[in-house]
Amino acid sequence: MCKALAVADRDIEKNVPVSQFVDTLRRLADALEAGESFRIQVQNKRFTVPADAAIVIAHEVDGANEELELELQWTNAD
Repeated sequence: MCKALAVADRDIEKNVPVSQFVDTLRRLADALEAGESFRIQVQNKRFTVPADAAIVIAHEVDGANEELELELQWTNAD
């Protein structure tokens, strides 16, 4: 019997003003440099990114569209 693939419980993308994006990047950079976790809220959900999260930079091209992603990936201990 085949198991069905799990669908993401949450997949949010939100456009934000440049000033908010820059502020978030600065706070994140400070936390990364200090080896500390990072607390953030996205669409009414507050969570903590652990200090040991994997850092991934991705570049995607689909025809004329390009995307740059700066990702932090971790496994939730819950």
